[in-house]
Amino acid sequence: MAEFRSICRTEDVLPGTSKLFVAEDRMIGVFNVGGEFFALANECPHAGASLAHGCVTDGAVSCRIHHWRFSLRTGQYLDEDKPEYDAATYPVRVAGNDVQVEV
Repeated sequence: MAEFRSICRTEDVLPGTSKLFVAEDRMIGVFNVGGEFFALANECPHAGASLAHGCVTDGAVSCRIHHWRFSLRTGQYLDEDKPEYDAATYPVRVAGNDVQVEV
């Protein structure tokens, strides 16, 4: 059964940044966009690059290798209608100063 786990503190991922964390043996990219937090499976579904180290613009992260774009909110692959390439997302909540991800 999935449950929320504290993965970092809000000050660990400042607005406009992202970082890689591990929870329950899963590599998860945490993104802070204007104070709203998002969490995606870190591995790009196409080539395996780190999404946490990608470029974030307009609510999407671009893989740094081939520049494929994924919605931070839904994980949807935005460049083509190919749902098999959608990135996995995790529900996020903030409890006090803790960023929690449901894993």
